[in-house]
Amino acid sequence: MLIIAAFWSLPGSSQTLQIMGSDEGFLPFYYGKHLNKGILVEVIKEFTLETGIAAEFRPTPRKRQAWALKKGQANAVFANPQWMPLPDRMHAVGPVLTWRDRVFAQSGGQPDSIDDLHGNICLRKWFVYSDRLERRIGTDLVRYDAYNAQQMLDMFLHKRCEYTVMNELEFRYLARLEAVDPDRYSTELIDAEWPIYLGIVKTEPAMIEAAEAFFATHTVDVEAMLPKLPPPDRQASVQSDK
Repeated sequence: MLIIAAFWSLPGSSQTLQIMGSDEGFLPFYYGKHLNKGILVEVIKEFTLETGIAAEFRPTPRKRQAWALKKGQANAVFANPQWMPLPDRMHAVGPVLTWRDRVFAQSGGQPDSIDDLHGNICLRKWFVYSDRLERRIGTDLVRYDAYNAQQMLDMFLHKRCEYTVMNELEFRYLARLEAVDPDRYSTELIDAEWPIYLGIVKTEPAMIEAAEAFFATHTVDVEAMLPKLPPPDRQASVQSDK
């Protein structure tokens, strides 16, 4: 209660956690026309219920996020500190969860390392993968590009490629929508992983204090959330070959 009281009495406070988000490939963390669906959306709803602090996601292209912060159109973002806009002006709360890009292989394939990957691989166009994977593309691996996660999974499930690399939760979420068993394709190989924090502008100290207190004890239970998440607004068919 002291945190909430301090928040509402803080002069000049926006009184709303205005979280920037891009719809460019963040399934199932936040998505939808108004970024009103997803794991992090549900987490922030719980934050609002516990603290009384209003919160909303604001669709903002990544290249405009620094501008939005400067103009006061937003005051928060979920990101790794390394890629946070205006990092010198942001306070990182968390980590809230960990992003993992996992290697998925056609049924029966269990490579022991990135060096064991040979053949075709489905990846997302313009996405940056690890140096060790990038070095193998064009020599040991033939790359097929997709424009979004649904297209990439569609190509993989129709066996246009032996491998794909996707965020593990993204793969499991999309596979569940199409009644495909994600464990059939999962491997132990992680191409990259990094912690995700909630960055809040330093001019909102009471909001930062409330977020620190909330995430110090709150665990994001993705296993419980994934089955309950609604489908994306534009769902593509990604049925696998039988």
